[in-house]
Amino acid sequence: MKLGNKIKKYRLLNDLSQKELGMKVGFSAATADSRIRKYESGAMAPKADIRSKLAEALNIDIEAISDIDISSFADIMYVLFELEENYGIRIEKGNGKTSIVFDDSDKELEPLTSFLAAWKDKKDSLASDSGLEKAEKELKKHEYEVWKSHFVSDIRDYYRSKEEEIGSFYKKSVSSYKGSYAETTSEIVRLLRRVVESGFSLSARSKHISVGCLANGFTFRVNELLNPPTEDAKKLFAQFLAEFGHFGKLGAKVYTDVQMPDGSLSITYYIEVSSFSVIVSQINDFLRHFTNMNDQSEFSIDAFEHRFEDDLKTYNNNIKDEIANSLH
Repeated sequence: MKLGNKIKKYRLLNDLSQKELGMKVGFSAATADSRIRKYESGAMAPKADIRSKLAEALNIDIEAISDIDISSFADIMYVLFELEENYGIRIEKGNGKTSIVFDDSDKELEPLTSFLAAWKDKKDSLASDSGLEKAEKELKKHEYEVWKSHFVSDIRDYYRSKEEEIGSFYKKSVSSYKGSYAETTSEIVRLLRRVVESGFSLSARSKHISVGCLANGFTFRVNELLNPPTEDAKKLFAQFLAEFGHFGKLGAKVYTDVQMPDGSLSITYYIEVSSFSVIVSQINDFLRHFTNMNDQSEFSIDAFEHRFEDDLKTYNNNIKDEIANSLH
């Protein structure tokens, strides 16, 4: 769809005349309708600042009036080629259907697979409305178009609200934390192990940010964090949040990322200190052991504990030094 058609589509969804939209954007009453008419006809393209004002006036995401114009099957093919090159899609055929498949295990695609999960939920909810009368169906269709128009910003607002909810839930526990901060990476590994043993789910990953720079992330399920299994579990996670905040005060770049690739919300706490990959490696080693512990002999469990302790002693890096080195 061409840009002008998109502007017209969202103007009509908002039940605005060309003049009303133009005045909301900031044009004078004398020129408002002609400016919008030129944009919609393609006679004039809105500049970046006007496009932002149009999106705001229409209450839509700026991406909803992007320059992407797919008007032929050939256009679709070249979009798919680009998705293959940059996002690893593959084509599958079966049962009379052709499917475009993304790999859910690719952590780099989590923002996209999260969006797709939300879209599927919405489409599934619409499918249950098949028995509605024509007028009701038209209303649902209108609501769906409006939903799509600010889909991305709504999800991001939802992510932000959940992150703020976690912050509020743990604020008192974090602010009242009286323990001394960890001095070594091994102490953080021990803390994360205790967090898992207290009942929280955890996964850990390292991802490349730039040449020679890794962000090391620790992912938790939002629902579990807001409903901790025990008071001790809550205190342990609060301690992790206190340590995470302390990393930032020491100069490390820290940030969070909320996603829902499988439909359930997760939050990842990232620290951009490459050498903290040792924490990721050691906690993943523990997680593999912990997951399969019920199937192991006492000998195997004891052997793991000895090796785990030896590794903690070997890779017992000073946190302040590692953060300082990462800043150079």
